[in-house]
Amino acid sequence: MSAKSGRKVYRNKMKNRKKYRKNTLFIILFILLLAVLVFVGYSIARPIYNYFSERKNNDVNNAEAWEPPVYENEEESAVTTVSEDESPGDESPENTSDSLDFSAYVIPPEALSASDTLKNALAEAKNNGYTSAVVILKDKGGAIYYNTGSEIAASGENAVKGSMPAGQISAMITAAGLKPIASVNLLEDNNRYGANRTGSYKFAGDNSTWLDNSVANGGKPWLSPFDSDTQSYVEYLADEITAAGFDTVIFDGIVFPDFRNSDLTYIGQAVQDANRYNALVNIANIAGDTARTRDANPIIQVSAIDIINNKAEVFKPDLLNGSIFSVYYSPQDFNGIVVIDNTETVLSDLSAYDKTILIFDEIRMKSGGNVEIIPYIDNGGMINQSDLNDTLTALISLGYESYIIK
Repeated sequence: MSAKSGRKVYRNKMKNRKKYRKNTLFIILFILLLAVLVFVGYSIARPIYNYFSERKNNDVNNAEAWEPPVYENEEESAVTTVSEDESPGDESPENTSDSLDFSAYVIPPEALSASDTLKNALAEAKNNGYTSAVVILKDKGGAIYYNTGSEIAASGENAVKGSMPAGQISAMITAAGLKPIASVNLLEDNNRYGANRTGSYKFAGDNSTWLDNSVANGGKPWLSPFDSDTQSYVEYLADEITAAGFDTVIFDGIVFPDFRNSDLTYIGQAVQDANRYNALVNIANIAGDTARTRDANPIIQVSAIDIINNKAEVFKPDLLNGSIFSVYYSPQDFNGIVVIDNTETVLSDLSAYDKTILIFDEIRMKSGGNVEIIPYIDNGGMINQSDLNDTLTALISLGYESYIIK
């Protein structure tokens, strides 16, 4: 009798294959779903991240916005510092130097006393966003802040106060990454040159030196534009300074003294003549033409208050040989009443912005509108930093492409 065979078990292979495929499909779908979730999450999170990152960067940039320096009195400091009255949080204008031909800062004359002092002052100007530095090589009153080779200058007692050559000064400015600009006062010069007061106004008839007051009251001589020695002196300084590397020079102080009626009588016909302005124009052209022979750019400086009051006798654009004008603007000169187009305006009622627009619009009209003008702002005449900001904003809105701040 044969053994009883066991029960046969049949495995469903087809069913197992289906189950395997089902699991595989589930895994693939899960991976795809996970990928979709990651992509969507990144798409949503990335813009949020960018928004807050850009906001943070903008906050940092705004905190580091450029602010023109507040210039202290030259007698107090040779280096530009921020006034104690100004806090770091004060609003400041945007750095617009990229859209300007240049923005220049006037270095105090005392900074030219030594190379280290000048280097510090230049670094301060550069750090505050300026593209150019103006150095006063000959100041109002006649002080000369560089080592000149002029024999007339050497004949003036204590006239030359600087020891650095002009070439060294211009090279230091260039090395600091700034454009060198010289400022030279031509006629507001009270030095006593030589035994006979070379270049000074003389009394008619006896050739004695005219003084702007009595000796007891500290009367001083002035350089006369009519004098040939003055003209030679102007030509020498213009040539010496432009040859030293200053390709832009501001010629300042091309004015007559405030003569009294008795002074006009003492000096004579030359200063009484209605066309005496031609002597000033001649000085400006001597300086300007000499600078151009060195491929330099001459700038003639005039006072805004004198232009408005029709007292700027050298402000004759048609008679000057293509010179640019620098208009010296001290807001503290404009606090009274001004009459423009037969209309009285109380300037103290105007904001710094509106006052600047009014004054420089009138100056543009008086110039004929076809003359290049560079505003020269005396920051010492500003009430606060906000006024300076508003003044610069007004000038830029008028289309001025350069400015100088003292």
